[in-house]
Parts: sequence; structure tokens; C-alpha cells
Amino acid sequence: MEIPALSQKDSRPFIVAELSGNHGGCLNQALMLVDAAADAGADAIKLQTYKADTITVNSKCDRFLLHEGLWKGKYLHELYEKAMTPWEWHSQIAKRAKEKNLICFSSPFDESAVAFLENEIDPPIYKIASFELNHFPLLKKIGKLRKPVLASIGVSNEEEIDLALKTLKQSGCPEVILLYCISEYPAKIEDFELSSLPSIQEKFGCKVGLSDHSHGHLMAVVATALGACVIEKHLTLDKESTSIDGGFSLLPNEFNDLCNAVRDAHKGMQISPSNSKNKGKKQKGSRFKRSILVCKNVREGELLSEQNLRIARPGDGMCPSKWDEVLNKFASRNLTTGHPLSAEDIV
Repeated sequence: MEIPALSQKDSRPFIVAELSGNHGGCLNQALMLVDAAADAGADAIKLQTYKADTITVNSKCDRFLLHEGLWKGKYLHELYEKAMTPWEWHSQIAKRAKEKNLICFSSPFDESAVAFLENEIDPPIYKIASFELNHFPLLKKIGKLRKPVLASIGVSNEEEIDLALKTLKQSGCPEVILLYCISEYPAKIEDFELSSLPSIQEKFGCKVGLSDHSHGHLMAVVATALGACVIEKHLTLDKESTSIDGGFSLLPNEFNDLCNAVRDAHKGMQISPSNSKNKGKKQKGSRFKRSILVCKNVREGELLSEQNLRIARPGDGMCPSKWDEVLNKFASRNLTTGHPLSAEDIV
């Protein structure tokens, strides 16, 4: 399946619905999320592929306890055990996505997850989560697959991003799109510095996108205007406790609003072929501008003056900047009231 943002210049942003742990431990709810993503207008759904034991260790040490934020009071192993998407669900979710004409891919969190994904759903693209960008064995394994990669850079500095890019590309990765990301849940709008998107693209020579954890879709629209070719956002069916990421996810109707707003923003940024070809010609609406018109019948050879010419609407006559040049010249032919004056009318 073709990924527009990666294959065509100036194509509309590739919109990804992140399902995360919002399935609440229920396969049917996961499949309903896929349906909701399709109905809302997403291009793809994204899973997270890990097991609690492959992402952390089962320890009750205080270092493993979350002290603030959406998941305050939970230990890492406990959180990931609840949030993980069971591996045996992946093929069913991918099948439903294909039926809905959605691309299905995932963020693997260790090498075993990559091997599983290749065998189970063969995704056309991979995502590397912000906190995994320094997981170099993982990067090498993904790079060797020679598939495009979306890489979140939320907690990485320039040196770390550069090293991750080199690792991926030297391993065989054909293209990396860097996703700007504020790795807070939810992310505060005042913490975004989206004006840096163009400079990130220029510095690293990569396309850019946004992995957005803020409320609403404002940041996605701003990112689109700044050149983002991928927008990733969490989707949920509800914002109750069953949706572990519900606090910063969008409901289906809200996700549909995001899709429409992002695509309208992209459309508004483009130069259409017709406009490009007509540069220098009169634009739509120019009839309401002013131009030099004949306001009284003029006979051939008659002097052109303020008595028989006027600067008025519509704007299909000679530009008013020529007013002084036209006055006291002679008509080359008979001109009727309302005629748009042109250079051919003047001797």
C-alpha cells in the first residue's frame, strides 16, 4: 500500500491514529477503534508492540514508581502490563485495518517485537518512539529491513538525533521522517516550539512531522502549515479509565475534525497548477477592482479626457496607474459607454 507522504512531493499529510492502550484490554474495542479511525478519515493506525517484561523489570523500587502525571501512583511494570496490546491480537487488528483500507504499522520496543511484526503483519513502515531513539540494537534491526521509519525526537538532543539517523541509514533504512514531539502526557501548548520544524528539516535533511500529545488539534494544524508531512494523534472511544491514554486522546468526532482541519490547512498552503499558469493574469475577483472605463460615448479621433473616461468598476480595463498617460490622447476608434479602455483604443 502506498504511503502518500513518503512517495509524492507536496502530498497531503499522512494522518496516523495511534491506538496505544485505549483498547482497555478488549479486542473488540481495539477493532472498534480501527473502524472509528477509518470513519474519521485517518490514513493509518499504529500499534505499540511490547511486553511488560521487555520494556522494564518488575520492581517495586521507588525508581520505578510514577510520581506525577496521568499515571501517577503506578509502577512501570504495572502500567505497561495494563497498556500493552496482546501480541495475539495483532493479526486480527491488521486484517481489520486492511479491510478498512488503512495502513497498519507499529512501534516495536525491542528486537523480538520487530521479528514478531515482520512475521505477523509485515508492516510497510516502522515507528520509533521517543524513548527508544537511543536503543541502538533496535535501530539497527529496523534499519536492516530497508523500510521507511518515523522517529520521534521528543527527548533527544541534536547529537543523539544525528547518531540515531546515522545508525538507521548505515543499517539500510531508505528514509527517516523525524516527528517533533513533546513527551509529556498531556503536552502543554506553551511547551511547543513548532517554529523550529523548518530548521530541523534543513539541519538533518529529513522530512518532518508531528507526534502530538496535546489537547485538540491546533498544534497539528500549525505543524501542517510549517511543513509537517505526518501527523500522529491518539484516538479513543471514550475518555474513561478504560482508555489509559484517554486524557490526551481524541474522540472519533474530534479526530475527524483534526483530519479535516489538517487537510484544509495543507490545501490552503498549496499553489494550484491553474494559479501557477496564470501568474500575471487577472485573478478571480479582479472585476471588483477599478480600471479605466469609458463613461461617455467617444468618436474616433476624439480627445480622451476626464469628461469621457472614469476610474471605476469592473476591473477589466486598463490599470488606473496609466491614467495620466491616457489623458489628452486620442481615440483610435469609436468607444461606447462602459467600454474597458485598452492600449489598442489609443492613438
